[in-house]
Amino acid sequence: MRDSDEKKCKKQELIRNFDFTELNLQKAEEFFQTKNIPFVAKENTTFTFIDLFAGIGGFRLAMQANGGECVFSSEWDKDAKQTYYENYGEVPFGDITKDEVKAFIPEHLDVLCAGFPCQPFSNAGLKKGIEDTRGTLFYHIAEILKTRKPKVVLLENVRGLISNDNGNTFRTILKTITSMGYKCNISENTIERGNISLLKSEASKLVLSAKDYGIPQNRPRIYIVLWRNDILLEKFTYPLP
Repeated sequence: MRDSDEKKCKKQELIRNFDFTELNLQKAEEFFQTKNIPFVAKENTTFTFIDLFAGIGGFRLAMQANGGECVFSSEWDKDAKQTYYENYGEVPFGDITKDEVKAFIPEHLDVLCAGFPCQPFSNAGLKKGIEDTRGTLFYHIAEILKTRKPKVVLLENVRGLISNDNGNTFRTILKTITSMGYKCNISENTIERGNISLLKSEASKLVLSAKDYGIPQNRPRIYIVLWRNDILLEKFTYPLP
């Protein structure tokens, strides 16, 4: 399909699904052509990513700086969406729990980024796989992983995720994703059958703080990196302070 044909089809889709008018779309195009966007992707991108629970776009800033192209973003807070728009020239989609929003995520995807809110799970035994996370926002990340199967998953959360519900929340997150065909720096045996103390000890190695990387802020966060089983990687090397 030629670019002009694809653009025309996209316009028709926006008008049909969101009640946009042709005039409004023309005004938006003119605006984007003149707006000075401070953070833009590199011309020759090398991978695609999606930005979930995007906030004002911290993940996107890092990904773009390393050659990434953002193909979907989602954030529900209106003030964060406004800032994201000022930073990147686009407004994130809204509520990621809605199927009609998830439908806009592309099929072929390299990296899923998510700084998701953490809630304890009511059933941390993983007796029903993904269903054990139902009722939490993580459940919707798991749904996207199940259908889109990106090559890499990058999750960020507060350090307290490790001890949430005595470590069961963290274990359920790892068991849910690894059961879909992913692995991480924590061994499968520790995730499946290892004791909680060992799991917490291994998880502490995934905690990084901004102050150790040139940023004047004491902000420890856990960064969980997982990759699909078909990717030939034994361990992910975290950056040294």
